[in-house]
Amino acid sequence: MTTLIRFDVTDGVARLTFDHPRRLNAINAEMWQALPGLLGRVAEDSSIRVLLLAGAGERAFCTGNDISEFDTIRADPQAAARYNSWQRDVTVALQGLEKPVIAAIHGYCLGAGLEFALMSDFRLCAADARIGIPAVRLGLPYRLEDIAKVIDVVGLARAREMVLLGRQYDGEELLTLGLVQRMLPDRTALDDAASELAAELAANAPLSLMAAKIAFQELTRRDGPPDLARAQVAADRCYASADYIEGRRARAEKRPPAFTGR
Repeated sequence: MTTLIRFDVTDGVARLTFDHPRRLNAINAEMWQALPGLLGRVAEDSSIRVLLLAGAGERAFCTGNDISEFDTIRADPQAAARYNSWQRDVTVALQGLEKPVIAAIHGYCLGAGLEFALMSDFRLCAADARIGIPAVRLGLPYRLEDIAKVIDVVGLARAREMVLLGRQYDGEELLTLGLVQRMLPDRTALDDAASELAAELAANAPLSLMAAKIAFQELTRRDGPPDLARAQVAADRCYASADYIEGRRARAEKRPPAFTGR
């Protein structure tokens, strides 16, 4: 575990906060190694229906990897391979999560911070958000799998621009590029909007959310054709669930449904 990540669960919403503000919430080795376990808790705990990602402090959501460690733990190809394996463990856990993920972005969102955002289903930001990929300005490669995430969101031409130039983007361009889906005027409004969205998602049928997440995962996978059987199993679970009965009953009785995930 680490003290640099806060994790709490309230009313079906797990809030994971990068709490390293002294380094603008950059992710160090300790944090990378702690994240798979926390994401595993989200995946396995049936009471958790939504994951909300946020950053502590006033200046940043997450500024990527903590480069202050690179001289000691990422200084050569062998060390970099080990470091990258920690990142891939997190990517596998987050991309494979069968529950909705929200990124609430304020301030700087760079490099690996952007990767977290791009792997989220919803990206909300405050007006002060600045998003970019600075790898070429640090002498680092931006990995193939990370470039793929950018292409999936902004398209090939703009992905080339973002990766090869290393610029930061802000303001309305974040919406135009599709890097965020909604912009709020300030941090307070962002936190409120993210909490409201999380509550709205948490009120939906968990098995239906899972089926939708699996469908999106299969339709966007790059390692082979969609696994249609996996998607169908998830859909069939919905049809066979008590929540499907509850949804129909609540509609007939003109009341909000009370879904249990069964």
